[in-house]
Formats: sequence, C-alpha cells, structure tokens
Amino acid sequence: MNRVFHNYGLIDQESDTSDFENEMAEFNVAIRKEKIFRERKNYFELLDEVEFQKQFCLKKQTVKIILEELQDQIKYPTNRNNAISPMTQLLLTLRFFATGNFLITAGDFSGVSVADAGQIVKQVSYALATKSDKYIKMPKTTAEIMELKVKFYGLARFPKVIGAIDCTHIKLQSPSREYGEQYRNRKGYFSLNLQALVNANLEFLDVVARWPGSAHDSNVFANSRLRARMELHEFKDCVILGDAGYALSHYLLTPIANPATKAERLYNESQIRTRNVVERTFGVWKRRFPVLFFGLRLKMETSMAVIQSCAILHNIARLANDPQPPDEVENITDLLTNELVDIEDAIQPEHNNCGLRNALIAEHFGLM
Repeated sequence: MNRVFHNYGLIDQESDTSDFENEMAEFNVAIRKEKIFRERKNYFELLDEVEFQKQFCLKKQTVKIILEELQDQIKYPTNRNNAISPMTQLLLTLRFFATGNFLITAGDFSGVSVADAGQIVKQVSYALATKSDKYIKMPKTTAEIMELKVKFYGLARFPKVIGAIDCTHIKLQSPSREYGEQYRNRKGYFSLNLQALVNANLEFLDVVARWPGSAHDSNVFANSRLRARMELHEFKDCVILGDAGYALSHYLLTPIANPATKAERLYNESQIRTRNVVERTFGVWKRRFPVLFFGLRLKMETSMAVIQSCAILHNIARLANDPQPPDEVENITDLLTNELVDIEDAIQPEHNNCGLRNALIAEHFGLM
C-alpha cells in the first residue's frame, strides 16, 4: 500500500482522505487547495478583426497602440507563478468595459480568478488614467482653437464655439450607508455626476468624474477648473455651449427660454444643433463601453479610474477612426420641442449676462 507523508503524519494514499481532512478540521487547520492554472487564450491571435471588435469594441491596431502605452506599467517583473501577460490584462479589462458583466465573468473569459480579475481591472484603469494629460486636453495653440471653431461652425453656423458642455450620470453600487444618499440622483439611483466638455469630433476635451449624483450640473461647473480657466480669459474670443441648467455668462451661452423674434429662434435652433454633439458623445461612449450604462460595482476610487480610463479609450478610438457603435438618429424637432421641458433642470437666472448673447443674435443671426 502506498503511503504519503503529510505535515501531520503518514496516511494511506488508497484510504479515504476525508477522514484525515475531518480530523484536521477539528483542530481548525486549513487545508491548502491545489493551485489550478486555467488556459489563457490569446484572443488577439485567435480572433479575426470582425469578431475581435465584437468582443472588445476596439480594433486590433487600436489595442496595440494602447498596449504600447501601458506595457511598462502593468507588466510583472518576472514570469514566475504563471504571471499574467500585459496583453491578457488589457484584454480582460476591455472585455469588462465592453460587457458590463461581473468580474467573475471577465475572469472566466480570460482564465484568471475573480480576485485577479479585480486587481487587473484596477491596475489597468489606474495606468490608463495617468494618460489623461496626453489624450484629454484643451486646445493650446491659436491654430488648434481656430480648428475647433471652424468645425463647430460647420455643424449649424454658430460662431466662436470651442466646446459643448453637459453632465451625465454613471450608475454606482451604493457607496456606503453613511454617505450613500449623497450619491442618489433625482431619478432615484446611486451615481456619479460626470461633467464633460467635448469637441465637434465627439472627443472629450475636459472630464470631471468625482461629484455625487445629487450635485446639480451648474454646481459641478461652478467648482471646476474649466470655469476658472474661462473666467481668466485663457481662451480669448471663445465660447462654450450649455443647456438651460447652466447660468448664462460671457463665455457660456445657453438657449433663450422664450424666443420672441426670428433671430432668437434661429439662435436657439443653431445653439441646440451645435450643442447636441455632447449628447451624441455620451451615447457613443456608453454604447462602446456598456459598463458605464449598466453600472459599476467597484470601490469609489476604482470606479472613478474606470470612468476616466473609458474616456481616454474613447478618445484613442476616435483618433484611430475606429467604427462607432450603431448610432440612433435623434430627431432635431424633438430636441427643440423638449429642450426646456425637464423641470428638474431648473433654468438658471440670467441676471445681466445677456450682453454677448444679444450682440451675437443681432450681428450674426439677425442677418440670416
């Protein structure tokens, strides 16, 4: 009879080991589980381009670009203990972003444990978030500013525009019992209220992803670095467009609540058509990365990193001309009709900030 030595004595290999395990359990001794190394498929090599895009929502060439950016930050120092390769880590994270499923599902897909999947998503998201300054940035040169103005003017003939601003809610699991209600938004679920400024190519120029869902859009903007830069006239002779939830100012133009003249109606139509790029950006962004639509079940710091990294990935995809998810064509008539219907977005007082808007209506839209 074969005998096997254990830390606690000899047992017969052919005997029922459950007796040994039960005996050890009486002494509260943990029996170490045998390590199982599951197969890790190389989906980058296995899948063709079409199937790869279905699974990960990005082209292979785009994934290569991202991997080159992150490889040094996410690779393990050695290959001991069957270390997970940077490509496997990146594809697991992209799969999690592209499905919005549980971490255990992404882990099974990539052949790693749920604990490893959680660590990988966190590590890759933090690594991506460090690239914000490179991929999410405001224009710096006169040529870049002029390019933005020309592209926005081509949408609906609205002059001087360098960006459209709005907020969107990203669903969260309840952060905590003590502070959870701060994150409950007006629609009743927990969220982060994300502010974004976008350009005419549906790319993010500025992202703020740290405010709880109960915060109003205007309050998020009032406390943002973007507002400080606009107040200091860093972008001269430039404006950004927002909805009626924002306060009118000399650099942020909003629609007119009750247009009375043809010029005012033309202004409203042009303003809404031009500003619509920010809604389209949110739509494309959330369709590309459904985890943002279905909600995040991660720690708050990791959730913020995931949101930021998804914005960076979106910009990289736009720059690489990746095909965008099927776009639902929005009816501009509905936009014009329903623009001021949402009573939750209280119209901000205009006070005496109408000067620039009135001058623009008279000089530009009054001549149409």
